[in-house]
Amino acid sequence: MSTRTILFALALLAAGTALGFTLSARDKPAGHIQAGAGKTAGAAERKVLYWYDPMYPGTHFDKPGKSPFMDMDLVPRYAADDEGAGIRIDPAQVQNLAVRTRKVVRGSLSFARDIPANVEFNDYQLAKVQPRAEGFVEKIHSLAVGDAIALGAPLADITVPAWAADQSEYLLLKSQKAAAEIIRGVREKMRLTGMPEEMLAAVDETGQVQTTLTLKAPTAGIVTGLDVYPGMNVSKNMTLATIQGTDPVWVTASVPEHDLHLVKAGNRIRLTVPAYPEHVFQVDSFTLLPKADHDTRTVPLRLSVGNADGLLKPGMTAGIRLRGSGPEALLIPTQSLIDLGDEQRVVTRAADGAFVPRLVRVLRSSGEQTAVSSGLEEGEEVVVSGLFLIDSEANLRGALERMRRSAEE
Repeated sequence: MSTRTILFALALLAAGTALGFTLSARDKPAGHIQAGAGKTAGAAERKVLYWYDPMYPGTHFDKPGKSPFMDMDLVPRYAADDEGAGIRIDPAQVQNLAVRTRKVVRGSLSFARDIPANVEFNDYQLAKVQPRAEGFVEKIHSLAVGDAIALGAPLADITVPAWAADQSEYLLLKSQKAAAEIIRGVREKMRLTGMPEEMLAAVDETGQVQTTLTLKAPTAGIVTGLDVYPGMNVSKNMTLATIQGTDPVWVTASVPEHDLHLVKAGNRIRLTVPAYPEHVFQVDSFTLLPKADHDTRTVPLRLSVGNADGLLKPGMTAGIRLRGSGPEALLIPTQSLIDLGDEQRVVTRAADGAFVPRLVRVLRSSGEQTAVSSGLEEGEEVVVSGLFLIDSEANLRGALERMRRSAEE
């Protein structure tokens, strides 16, 4: 018997004992054939190239047997398996692998993102208190850094000697019944030197020189800076106290770039703080600041939150939840995606039972659903389990590359 005849007989024997996969959508699903069975119809047409473990398709074996990697039989690779773009798997194998599919549907994704935040002072209500005249401190009212202060509350009493001469001139002109224009001019001069309207009214009412200036809080809030002591000299440009407002407070957060679509008019923002877990605070307005952080790839978000009851204290931690919905798109289960880094694909199940890999373009994911813009049609079935074996078959047989070429053609 010739060598060629022996090799041909071995090939026929291997083809008859194999569990087959075939790419051609025209082929019928191969049945499971017991080892040692005789030749079957058409077996001579299918040449076994090698055997392999579907979990490790890159390793080839020259004869059938048990896989050294998994507790399963090796699977034959036929020469005819390198045709077509689909993948046909024995129905028994499909059942054993628990392959499940879901239909592609059209709808909108719902998003909910939780982002950490911080409660801060409202810088729009930042006030710096200055005497606006040279003098010395007579009295300090009971205050310290960190104290809350009401609008108009007294801070310190300061004597300004230079105002005595201006007020004396003003009172003299009034007593001499000088022209009204002259009197108004002198009064305006005193106002421009920093004399408050309250002090000018006292001069008019009492007819006496008033040189003691009482500095008052120009806004309600927290005293965050205090640099004034009894007896000290002060200049007109010296900042004696700093007050920052707390109603409303600011809540700041850093929003990842991929979540910016949730920060827009009409979308709800929910604010909570660990100190009051049962309370949800109302967000009056928000501002998405115009500059992104290059290192963290986030954009600062600033919320304005009413705080009349004083529950929110600057320095507290908080959390915001962004909610919104995306535009209508094709939706697939997120677990059906095969992410290869530079591209994503899914495996679809055709009407004739063949499995076909598809390149898809992913828009966004939310929870268990992902929106795609291309690669699929509504109503198609995508595989959500058993993907590993099917995808390894697609890679090994070059089905994806053939599908690309067909699309280009």
